[in-house]
Amino acid sequence: MKNTNIGIVNLIISNELKNSYFSNTLIEESKKTAFSFLDIIKNSPILQLEFKVFDNIENKHIDNDIIATRYIDNNIKLFEVYTLDEIEEERKKLNQFITEDILLDLNEGNIKKVSLYNAIDCLIQESLNNYDKIDVDAIHESFTLVLNHIKEPKNLSEKILVESDDIINDDIIEIAIDKFNNRYETLNEEDKTLLQKLIKSTNEEKKVLLDEYKNENLIILETINENNSKDIEKNKINNAISKINEMVYNLESVDDDIIILYELKKNLI
Repeated sequence: MKNTNIGIVNLIISNELKNSYFSNTLIEESKKTAFSFLDIIKNSPILQLEFKVFDNIENKHIDNDIIATRYIDNNIKLFEVYTLDEIEEERKKLNQFITEDILLDLNEGNIKKVSLYNAIDCLIQESLNNYDKIDVDAIHESFTLVLNHIKEPKNLSEKILVESDDIINDDIIEIAIDKFNNRYETLNEEDKTLLQKLIKSTNEEKKVLLDEYKNENLIILETINENNSKDIEKNKINNAISKINEMVYNLESVDDDIIILYELKKNLI
């Protein structure tokens, strides 16, 4: 049987756990299965990443097409540090939780969820596929399905098995950073430092970082403005100052805003 994605396996185990509670049968057995599943994920950086990305996309709501597209792309790009073979090898560890009969039952009762998970999986696999094997039609169909899902308002009362943040630890983050650095070794140390900050920072730390870059850019721009006598350039600088002042912390855009301010500062000094 072909390896399947973590969204499908998670749904199988979640349904099993839920059904055991409702029927009051095999509760302990279902718990053991769930804990075994989570233990496998905890010990696999690839499966942790996959779990995180599926959770991100499934539960995200963004109305704007452009921002939603960027969000999807940013999540899929996280897999660039791995190969298809590496992902497939890790997924073999999940085969113990699935059978053909279970998959058949799952497809009949969870069509929408299964379609979403398979679409996310398609985007991941096609992003890593050899150039001559890329299926453009499959990418288009899958991306459209995922984009429409993200644009739909969410009912988060039925979350997946556990919050993905609960299984992300410092060791896994360090491994991801190391692989990222190996792939993007052309980046200078300052660029790498910023990316590491964005990966490891909490939401509160990102808010502080955003304010720091805002203040630094404002100081530079105001200094340039004081030493500039050309009205046209003054207007441009004032517009830039105004836009920076209008920037507020937004969980969905904070990474992009920090990078924009970081690049602006590099260009100004």
